[in-house]
Amino acid sequence: MTSDGSLGDRPRLTGGLAAFLAIMVLPALFAFVVVLGAWAVSDEVYAAERAAAPGSAPVAAWKTTLVGLCPIH
Repeated sequence: MTSDGSLGDRPRLTGGLAAFLAIMVLPALFAFVVVLGAWAVSDEVYAAERAAAPGSAPVAAWKTTLVGLCPIH
């Protein structure tokens, strides 16, 4: 507020502010996409674990690759 009681100039969206906002939002957006992707394939992973035939390749190896980023799975 200025001395005459007006609010003054409106804040402007500069390149630096836009970059700062992007740096603050992108990690959360990335984490959301990773968890959403892990959730989308989790049913298939669990079904493959249940249907694994004896002597076949273990599901754990490709499960770790597929959903390794998500600690929930």
